[in-house]
Amino acid sequence: MIIENLQLSHFRNYERLQMDFTPGIHLFYGYNGQGKTNILEALYYLSCAKSHRVRHDEYLMQKNFDYFSLKGQIVNDNKTVSLMCNVDTKGKHLFLFNTPVSKVSEYIGFFNAIMFYPDDLLLFSQAPKKRRQFIDLELGKLSSGYTHALVDYYKILKEKNKYLKNHKIDDLFLDTLDEQLIDLQVKIMKQRHHFIEMLMKHTKKYFQLFENKDLEISCVYESDVAYIEDETLLKQKMSEKMRKHREKEKLFHTSLVGIHKDDFTFMINQQKVETFASQGQKRIYILSLKLGMIESIYQIKKEYPVLLLDDVFSELDEQKREILLNILPVDVQVFITATECIQLKKNHNITYYEVIQGTVNKRRISDE
Repeated sequence: MIIENLQLSHFRNYERLQMDFTPGIHLFYGYNGQGKTNILEALYYLSCAKSHRVRHDEYLMQKNFDYFSLKGQIVNDNKTVSLMCNVDTKGKHLFLFNTPVSKVSEYIGFFNAIMFYPDDLLLFSQAPKKRRQFIDLELGKLSSGYTHALVDYYKILKEKNKYLKNHKIDDLFLDTLDEQLIDLQVKIMKQRHHFIEMLMKHTKKYFQLFENKDLEISCVYESDVAYIEDETLLKQKMSEKMRKHREKEKLFHTSLVGIHKDDFTFMINQQKVETFASQGQKRIYILSLKLGMIESIYQIKKEYPVLLLDDVFSELDEQKREILLNILPVDVQVFITATECIQLKKNHNITYYEVIQGTVNKRRISDE
């Protein structure tokens, strides 16, 4: 999968920008605040209809404008896909093949992009909700069924929480809601469990190419009920757990048990990354997770996503930079930002762009 064409209109500091891309590595360099990351952000937004940096779309609109537009042309397996995101004060309007798409879940998956961003290092120290969001977003790229199950789960959970605020509660009605939640939880837990297994298998491979092979990494999936393959027994254990907490839920007027409380703890040598790992190891861990994700997507979809690496070189020495570029699968299209023009070995297929105050110029870098 590659993106051949990108068009921005009134996005961040770009009034208009149109770029054509080839396979290989594309490196955007320039001082901070010039618009390098904005290009990667546009690619990411085009992929999953959201920014990796801000929650509210109005912050993405160029100053003095109340809308922005992103267009992309994707080539995958010799088939061309056209994508468009038009965002204004009334909302988000998504298009596939120039046809409106009503749900984000129907849009995601046609253009997969994996992003490395410096703030990703906060994943280890943030609240469990952030780690759930990370897993849910990446898993959703592989399975629309997972996304639908998640949407249905939170819809019923919201209904249950609203009902728990009533003064008079019918336990039979709560039983019905819990049964629906349990059925969805089993589907979600199963996919989360198998996804973590697959992701960590690929992540370990990349981590050990960067770091000491004696360091063993893992991810512990923590849930109210330990995952087991036997679905009947898993449902039974979930039901018992929910019944045990029923009176507390009535008292606190909210659901206390369920996959919305899950957490994923990343480890090095059986110790939490958050407290045990150095900043350098955390950076390599996150980078390895992203590389593991592109392999996971390939394993399921038989196609590589686009890889977006924002400021990835800033804390990597020359040796690790070369390791990174040498281990990238040759079929992966990569977009990188850097504060300086880093001249890499000529065996890498790299196109260079200088970014100055929202102007992007392709540069020819002579080999030394």
